Amino acid sequence: MDSLVSIFHIDFKLFLAQLINFAIIFFVLYKFAFKPIAKIMEERTVTIEKSLNDAKEVEKKLAETNLEQTKILNGAKKDALAIVESANQSAEINKQKLIEKTKLEVAAIFESEKAKITQEKEESLKDIKREMADLVVLAVEKVLKEKMTDVKDKKIIEDLIK
Repeated sequence: MDSLVSIFHIDFKLFLAQLINFAIIFFVLYKFAFKPIAKIMEERTVTIEKSLNDAKEVEKKLAETNLEQTKILNGAKKDALAIVESANQSAEINKQKLIEKTKLEVAAIFESEKAKITQEKEESLKDIKREMADLVVLAVEKVLKEKMTDVKDKKIIEDLIK
C-alpha cells in the first residue's frame, strides 16, 4: 500500500476529509435537490401519461363521432332522395291534374264559342229573313203599285217565312 501512496501521491487524511465532504454534499443534494427533482419528474411523467391517455381517448371518440357522422349523412341522403322522389311523384300527379283541368277548360271554351257561333248564325239568319221580307214587300209593292198596309204586310211575310 505504501507503493500506491507513493505512486499516486494519496494522502489518507485528505482522502477521508474529501470523502466526508462528498458524503455531506451528496446527502444535502439528495435531500434538497434530487428528491424534489425526482418528485417533479414523477409528477410530470404522470401528467404526460395522463395527457397521452386523454389524447388516445379523444382520438377514439373522434373516430366514433366520424363514424356516427357518416351514418347520419348517409341517412340524410336517403331521406333527401326519398323526399325528392316524393316531390317528383307529386309534381307528376299535379301535372296530370293540370293537363286534365286544361283539357276541360278548353272543351268548355270550345263549347261556349260553338254556342256563340250558333247563336250568331241564328241571329244572322233572322236578320236575313227580315231583310228578305222587306225586299219582298218592296218588290210586291212595286208589282202591285199600291202601298201595303201593316196587316197585309204581316200576312205576306208569314206566308213567305213558312
